[in-house]
Amino acid sequence: LLVAFKPGTPGAQIAQAHAAAGAQVIKRFDAIGVQLLAIPAGAVEASIALYEHNPYIRYAEPNLHRALILPTEGRDPMLPTGLGTEYLALQWGINNTAQPLYDTASGANVTGTLDADIDAPEAWDLSRSNENIRIAILDSGVECTHVDLLGKCIEERNFTASTTTADVIGHGTHVAGIAAANTDNGKGTAGVGWNARIGSLKVCHEWPSVDFPLLGMCDVADSVAGLLYAADNGYRVANMSYGSDPDPYSPSQAEADAIKYAWSKGVVLVAAAGNDYASTRHYPAAFPEVISVAATDRHDNLAYFSSFGSSWVSVAAPGHDILSAYPNVACGIPPDDPEGCYNWLSGTSMASPHVAGLAALVLARYAGITNVQARAYIENSANAQGALGQNFRAWVRYGRINAHLALTADNPPPPPPTITLTATGYKVKGQQKADLQWTGSAASSMDVVRNGSILTTTGNDGAYTDPINRTGGGSYTYKVCETGTAACSNEATVAF
Repeated sequence: LLVAFKPGTPGAQIAQAHAAAGAQVIKRFDAIGVQLLAIPAGAVEASIALYEHNPYIRYAEPNLHRALILPTEGRDPMLPTGLGTEYLALQWGINNTAQPLYDTASGANVTGTLDADIDAPEAWDLSRSNENIRIAILDSGVECTHVDLLGKCIEERNFTASTTTADVIGHGTHVAGIAAANTDNGKGTAGVGWNARIGSLKVCHEWPSVDFPLLGMCDVADSVAGLLYAADNGYRVANMSYGSDPDPYSPSQAEADAIKYAWSKGVVLVAAAGNDYASTRHYPAAFPEVISVAATDRHDNLAYFSSFGSSWVSVAAPGHDILSAYPNVACGIPPDDPEGCYNWLSGTSMASPHVAGLAALVLARYAGITNVQARAYIENSANAQGALGQNFRAWVRYGRINAHLALTADNPPPPPPTITLTATGYKVKGQQKADLQWTGSAASSMDVVRNGSILTTTGNDGAYTDPINRTGGGSYTYKVCETGTAACSNEATVAF
């Protein structure tokens, strides 16, 4: 279970609640006030009900499992071979010249459509990002010794129950290559983010544990851990090429809190919209702070598997028959082979890192901008019409990304509004309370943040009272942020 207690809950009350449920604390996510608990087998629903009847509980929910499944299996193109071969000509999503490419559906070579791409070469003339822009690859791990990723990995972290940081599935390595493979090095593929560096934050574990199944499991608690780590360790972009499966599609409140926390720390959040060719919302993509990404094919059509929905999917990007790095063992070669292994995969998992790589270009091009502004550059510059005249906005809110346009915006997005906050502390019958008042925001709702953690979300009426309900002394630092953005007020502190 994932359980969140109300701020200020006495430790004795927390221990009593856990004892009543027969629960043990496995992890604590202090930044968002959440605990991961082990409970007796078969007692999920009963334990949730027990916690929800406790007046000290904010919420209790199962630690959901998400499936990491690619939509295509079977007839992929033969793996590229040849020492030092450069495969940029096969990356139609980066530069589509109507070149003939292998089609997984027919097994034949099929030409694409001219300019059904993201205009990456034109964008690279303006920005190639830099090594200070870090992309967190929240996935199944990354083979950092791959020739196309050498020197790219800042670190490898494992947040799962897996015993290895290695990418046993292959998914994370493929995603990392799309976002930031070594580019213009005379071999392999080109990464959209060029000079950006990555962190392998393993939040999806292999299931079953065999060599290269196209299946992995991503626990919400591991997603939360990866997001909080990325937010606190200097990552500017986070890519999440995973999502909720059909049972259930409902969001996790703990993950929502982690998303809000990462957004408040300035991280550009990008996620795959899902592969069920329906408008059903997948999470984390459907959270408002996240750039949700659908997939297109080499003709600028919505890919046959891609989820869609102009009310919640932000943009589209190439995601069908995408060539990228793959763990070398899949090609039967050593981990440090100078040629490297490559493979074609399809999915919104492949579309999402195109956007993450673009975010790295944007952040370098417009130094000093916020994640709010970076997102606006990406979304507002997207092509509303496809290479064959398709109306992208029938499928997504903004269109298919265009890297060149994102880097040549005539009207930069405005900075976040200036929000002014004041806080007054007082006591009622010895109990601490704090009155907050703010001006300068026209948002419909605001997140109230206390000591770095989101306390609650409230309507934007300019005032909120925090019923701290503690006695004695202490101090509390507050700020308010527009829900779904990084626009926050100054900090205001009350002391008792």
